[in-house]
Amino acid sequence: MYAKKDAKPQVITYERVKSYMQWMIERYGDYSAKVLIQKSNLLFKDDKQFNELALDYLIERDIVNDLRYAQRLMESLTEKNIGPNKIKEKLYAKGFSSQTINECVSAIETTEEDYFDKALTLKIRKFGEEPIKELKLKQKALRHLISKGFSYSIANQVISYCENEDW
Repeated sequence: MYAKKDAKPQVITYERVKSYMQWMIERYGDYSAKVLIQKSNLLFKDDKQFNELALDYLIERDIVNDLRYAQRLMESLTEKNIGPNKIKEKLYAKGFSSQTINECVSAIETTEEDYFDKALTLKIRKFGEEPIKELKLKQKALRHLISKGFSYSIANQVISYCENEDW
């Protein structure tokens, strides 16, 4: 009813695809190469021949750099007291390769004691400072810490941790 009658389809060119990808990055921030390809494939579904070429151009100019973007995401997630397993999951959801993810996670300079401290902070915030004795509450705390990306062993140590003793 309200459609333009004279609307002719725009021609898909290399320049148009490249400018669309640049606009996406300028407007919304960094994207992984996989997500950029997915978005351009959706928009330019009639002719996908220029999508890879435009992405290669952006990668050559270092406008799209998966490793740099993944490291920035990883640092921000690390500051939020998120464990390594959850960080891997979130990076995978963003479309990074497993090689990039492993490179970023192995670059985290934290020890098991650092993860213990982060998990302890989360446990104290939600369940208090006392060691948890009640079975249902213990299970709930375990599920909470594991869902935040901490291993079962660290979560179990945190739940039974008491201020007076060392872990």
